[in-house]
Amino acid sequence: MKRIATILLLSCFCVTSTLFAKVAERVYISTDKDVYLAGELIWCSAFCLDASSNRLSDANSVAYLELFSSQGTLLTAKIALVEGRGSGAIAVPLNASTGNYRLVAYTVSGKGRSDLLADAKTVSIFNTLNSGRVKGGVEIVSKGGYESLKVPAKRAGGDVDVLANRSASTSSTTSVYLENKSSSKVTLSLSVFADDGILPPASPSIVDFADASFSPFSGSDEEHGGEVFHGFLAGRDAAKVASDPRMVAVVAFPGYAEDVYAGKIAADGKVSLQTVNVYGKRDMVSEIMGQGSDLECHLQVYDPFIGVESKDIPALKLSQAIHPVLSRRNRFVRSERTLVADTLYEYMPKRESLLLADANCTSYHLDDYTRFTTLAETIFEIIPGIRLRKDKAGEPQMQLALHGTPSDKPQYTGNVLTMLDGVPVKSIRALMEFDPMLVSDILVYPYSYMMGSVSFNGVVDFVTKKGDISSFRFDPYVRIVDWQGACYPVSYTHPVIDHGQDDFRNTLYWHPVITLEHGERLKVDVRTPSYQGMFKVVSEGVTFDGTPVFGETGFEVR
Repeated sequence: MKRIATILLLSCFCVTSTLFAKVAERVYISTDKDVYLAGELIWCSAFCLDASSNRLSDANSVAYLELFSSQGTLLTAKIALVEGRGSGAIAVPLNASTGNYRLVAYTVSGKGRSDLLADAKTVSIFNTLNSGRVKGGVEIVSKGGYESLKVPAKRAGGDVDVLANRSASTSSTTSVYLENKSSSKVTLSLSVFADDGILPPASPSIVDFADASFSPFSGSDEEHGGEVFHGFLAGRDAAKVASDPRMVAVVAFPGYAEDVYAGKIAADGKVSLQTVNVYGKRDMVSEIMGQGSDLECHLQVYDPFIGVESKDIPALKLSQAIHPVLSRRNRFVRSERTLVADTLYEYMPKRESLLLADANCTSYHLDDYTRFTTLAETIFEIIPGIRLRKDKAGEPQMQLALHGTPSDKPQYTGNVLTMLDGVPVKSIRALMEFDPMLVSDILVYPYSYMMGSVSFNGVVDFVTKKGDISSFRFDPYVRIVDWQGACYPVSYTHPVIDHGQDDFRNTLYWHPVITLEHGERLKVDVRTPSYQGMFKVVSEGVTFDGTPVFGETGFEVR
């Protein structure tokens, strides 16, 4: 009996919102602090909440983030959600203008909300590298006027104690304690950062967020298994391609054979493809399988962000009073970049792919064999389970001996899915013309697989040495574009600092996803910097019964 493995989540039908339940989700983003310099990282923790109960919601698996000012969107990001929780880090661009910005997040459930801005939080960004300011978004105040300004304390809530030793010495280790006294399990973020005298913007805590009123809304839970790509066919022959039931839309991300996804094309030319969350900034290759080179048609994928427009962002207060602090923070940023180069962030658990498995793969590392001048010779001499034949039109065809067939004699079958760095390749002739010295490995999956509604008798992936497929001659209507995947879920907990090395970190500790059982007490060790000052410890989250939690304390480094 053949072993059947499915490498794509979508089989026969396009994903449409009408197939899914109506849900209402709000997304709160906790950050490591509220004030940043251009070039710093914003460490984010996402809480996806059921709007009616404030309990964690697992209806969708992607949160979309937008950071914007009155001048427009500064950056966008995606956070993969697992059971309503996720994390990531986004870099403030070096050309960001000084000013206040809104940070808002949503799932597909909330994309149609009219009052989405009500869920936004405010962060301040200072650029010490240039004089650019958000137009109309900066107010100059005197030194005395700045020192008299007060920002209301964030609203506390919940029953989780946040404790810390009152003082610690420089370049040492101090302890922070969390104790869950609530009657339910709790999930939260924890941040320790410098309280350096720069006034943060007024921004709600998760307690304010949970209590804020909003207009009723409902949306789709179509992204329960991962992000859904929506697109359409474009080009002169788009209607002809859409009317052919044999055509299948495919997107792939070079580097991994499992990152290839397919979907059927609707009669109106629209396409939806279900994925299992692609991570990082990647090249995306899109094509129409079954399309001849004589048909002018390509797949266009929509931008998933809605482009939130700014309204009523309060002006950032700028004063000479904080010039010394900004100068010092600028040194912090340069120091932190040095530490980043030598520090491995702790990667958090992420939603794993359920597609091609290494256990089903036979790998051939070509440098372990004699090198040949063509890929055809390489296959003939090294890989016994693959052979090349010509079809009736004289075009080369790849055949593969599948595992699990009843006969002891290899039975070769056609219709093999061939890939280059995980990207489907339709032309075997073009593949055989590719320079074999650029290929490091050949991976063979000798089982039957499904791509959308199309069945393949095995998969063969040619992996290049540098992951660069730019020299390959694709069909003319294949499109390669930049694609923004989800942030890698990371924490920033125990930086490795050499003895005697200056440590000017502003954020000392960040963990985006801490879970405490009822009554559990957690001790967290924090490495102090090599400078003196006051530091804040902030924890916020939500219990599993829907109670928002916010608490803070502080300590001094002497």
